[in-house]
Amino acid sequence: MFDASSLEGKHFKIVERAGSKRLMVFLAGTDKTDGKFDFWHVGNAQASHLLFLNNGRNEWYQQGIPDFGGSHAGTVQRLKELIDYLQVEEVFFIGVSMGGYGAVLYGAELGANVLAFGYDTKLKIEGSRSQKRMPKDIPVVYPDLRPLIESSSVKVLQIAGECDALDLMAASHVRDLPNVETITLTGVGHGGAPFIKEHYGLTEFVQVWAEGGKLPEIAEVGDSVGKPALINAIYSTFLAFKDKQWEKVEVEAGKALELDVRHEYSNYMMGVSLLERKLVPRALTSLLISVGSAPHYHGARYRLGRALMLSKRHTCAKVHFLAYLKSNPTAHIVLMMLSDVYVVEGKLELAEKYLLAALEHGADREKIDVRLKRFAAV
Repeated sequence: MFDASSLEGKHFKIVERAGSKRLMVFLAGTDKTDGKFDFWHVGNAQASHLLFLNNGRNEWYQQGIPDFGGSHAGTVQRLKELIDYLQVEEVFFIGVSMGGYGAVLYGAELGANVLAFGYDTKLKIEGSRSQKRMPKDIPVVYPDLRPLIESSSVKVLQIAGECDALDLMAASHVRDLPNVETITLTGVGHGGAPFIKEHYGLTEFVQVWAEGGKLPEIAEVGDSVGKPALINAIYSTFLAFKDKQWEKVEVEAGKALELDVRHEYSNYMMGVSLLERKLVPRALTSLLISVGSAPHYHGARYRLGRALMLSKRHTCAKVHFLAYLKSNPTAHIVLMMLSDVYVVEGKLELAEKYLLAALEHGADREKIDVRLKRFAAV
């Protein structure tokens, strides 16, 4: 029987909603502990009973929730007891990244509904977040979610960014299962939840999904997940990219672009590699295609701005720096680049304004001082 005398701790919090027949469980991603949870505002805007969970260390939920079962089996049992106590008829699990993995893990155990953004379906593949962030002393009990999904009545809606090779690989690994629905987002990196929040309203999206309503039509939906050869080529490019093997990046990205010439992430990695090798005109071509394919891909806009500056096309560069700052107004490197553009244009007041903003948001003092001395010399 569920012990209702304590409804919260460092790793869990329960919010009861009188009359609800639905429970929503929100699982935290990495680095959340001591009462810190993901989806707090989104969850509290729902009319359902709520359970917020984090598993302390970045364990990918392999050992259950501390103070909420204390082991995988114990946590599953505690969830079942909570469901009985609340007398709910529907259960939903929601998470991003590590939280998305946990959502599928527990959702499969309970045959629930799952909304998972950008998560590992296989743990510790090369370059993955679980490989880099999971403590070495944590035994991997559930290395692959596919068998769990296959043997369960769970229904999974997974959302992945087309500009994250790991999320594409993970989504592709289970996309063919009949109880998995997949949405990929062009111009979007890891997770996807912030993009949904900005453009479609995450609170409303979660509510409509849980109610079984018609989700909003997402204009940025991609189609790469059904193309295994393309995803493998993008993943190979990513592995070379993370190791800064620029010539290999160009070879692997070339293979990906033969399969999809417009793919914004392949063009981005190609363009950055060419920039690193000082091949600016060729880099411009790739980055222009990347931004043209996905104008909301802010990382590509920043790199395109750099390439345009190196090509002495400062006014064109300014367009992309300003667009980038709309989504990330505290990016001190971009603020510095924009200041440099205004210096070239002779607009020193604006140049100083953006330079001081860059300093306020963490830019290197020495780099700022060098630029300020240039102002004084003009």
